[in-house]
Amino acid sequence: MTIPFQQEKLEEKKRQAILEAVYQQAKGAATVGVKAVIKALLEAEVTAKLGREKGTIRHISGQPREVDWVCGQCGCADGQHFTRDGQYRRSLQRGWGSVEGLRVPILECQQCGHDVLCHFTILEKYERFWLDLDQDVVLGSGLCESLRHLGERWSEAVGSSIGLRTLNERINQIAPLLAQAHHAPITQVPAVIRCDGIWLRLQVPTGKRKTDRRGRRQHHKGKRMVLLVALGLWTDGSGRREILELELAEGETQPDWQRLLDCLEERSVRPEAGLQAVIRDGKGELGAAVAQVYGTRVIEQR
Repeated sequence: MTIPFQQEKLEEKKRQAILEAVYQQAKGAATVGVKAVIKALLEAEVTAKLGREKGTIRHISGQPREVDWVCGQCGCADGQHFTRDGQYRRSLQRGWGSVEGLRVPILECQQCGHDVLCHFTILEKYERFWLDLDQDVVLGSGLCESLRHLGERWSEAVGSSIGLRTLNERINQIAPLLAQAHHAPITQVPAVIRCDGIWLRLQVPTGKRKTDRRGRRQHHKGKRMVLLVALGLWTDGSGRREILELELAEGETQPDWQRLLDCLEERSVRPEAGLQAVIRDGKGELGAAVAQVYGTRVIEQR
């Protein structure tokens, strides 16, 4: 595609047209490049599983070559008995657009003649979207981007509609990881932790249901709640700072703060491991919780 330029300064409409043309060219080039890279990686994984390059003769040795791909019929997992059996085409949706006609290798088991169940590392079976959707949705949710805005942005990129449920399912996948993170021990304990509460308003269910066409929509109302946060600060010159623990509560009471601090102590955030000071605001209930958990073993700074 040729983009015409002129000697004089471009008008805004012409400038926008050139930018759009450049974007479309870059999008097309990126799609072609991604398609070639994915195809090469799929072939490389097949070669690693079979232990031979494409076009080489298959040799059966006395030592089985056990792989994690199995025949769907006889359950054979010996890569020596698998052969390439062509390719099938599928589409893949990603952030730069839709990749059409992607060739995915097919393997056949020579023991029974049925297809091998291949679970590729970079390509999920039956998944319409590639892994960049998961990453973008989780990042966008962390930056408070709405599901509707995420769906509109991705629908425009791939050229087809994406449901809000599809996006929400990907966000909910990190819930078990968050629960695990709240109990994992902290191996590198910061010298200073700063505790503070962030007030916000959340939509919480009331237990009632609205009357709609399906008669099943829950009624929500806004409720002021506080997010209790413990921020770790390292004084080794690295400038590192990291959220160690957070908890949603209805207020900044001593029991609420004490639960958070008890959780930190259980995860090894103690003076014996390197903790030196706790920074807090002027509210007395947080100070009482710090005194209850750490006593005089750490410096308390307002």
